[in-house]
Amino acid sequence: MNRLSHARVSPATVNPPATRGRSTVFAAFATVSVLASAPAMAGVLSFDNLRPDVYASGQTLNTSSYNLLFLADPTTAAGGGVSGVGAILDGRAGSSCDIAACPQGATGNYLAILNDGGVNFARADHQAFTLAGFDYSFIAPVSGLPNMNWGQLQLSGTLSNGQVISTSLAFPGQGSDGNYHFQSASLLSGFSNYAFTGLTFNACIFNDTGVCSNSLDFPAFNQGQFALDNINISAVPEPSTYMLMLAGLGAIGMLSRRRTGKFAMSTVQGA
Repeated sequence: MNRLSHARVSPATVNPPATRGRSTVFAAFATVSVLASAPAMAGVLSFDNLRPDVYASGQTLNTSSYNLLFLADPTTAAGGGVSGVGAILDGRAGSSCDIAACPQGATGNYLAILNDGGVNFARADHQAFTLAGFDYSFIAPVSGLPNMNWGQLQLSGTLSNGQVISTSLAFPGQGSDGNYHFQSASLLSGFSNYAFTGLTFNACIFNDTGVCSNSLDFPAFNQGQFALDNINISAVPEPSTYMLMLAGLGAIGMLSRRRTGKFAMSTVQGA
């Protein structure tokens, strides 16, 4: 939006009782280190679990523990209005797009953002998350347009301290068949390393002066449209989660040491 054999242990490889507790503690800390180095709850949002539908600005779609809030274009938003800006489309159905030139290459459903709108991603449990990659494409307002760079996909992520980190990507051009196709995003490593509390996607279109715009002063005239699919997104566990795991593993280590002490005492008494 994958991945036991029994081993024989010879007597020579068994640790002496005096080292069992220490080995358990070392293993506990090693386990915490491994868990802390990898984000939990990683997944790919592919939208295949949703039925095709359309969404207006202000509506929220919940899927795979994420809330997707659809955002109106700047002009409609300024006037307090509502506009149709989102859709779940079936890439296998040619009838999904009656007017716009929808992208090719989707093997299932994908998210379409239309009419200069945008979409904001946030965790339903309010945890932070990281973005590793996604597939995207330009949705042309009509078919038969010249093959040129019409605009950019814009990403704005909000950190837990309120800081906003932004980046933009040029839309993929047309294929040899004259259609726009999905392409994997090449994110800068710095952007992928941030933990966001919210992430907004929208698009801008190049105007006559060469400026890519989609604003109240320089609207995109319903041409800022794009598609998203296979969004590789991962929730970042709260620090308290790791503390609880550490405390639990530490308790296991203490229990092991107590058992080792009892074992040693019984050995001496029985000698």
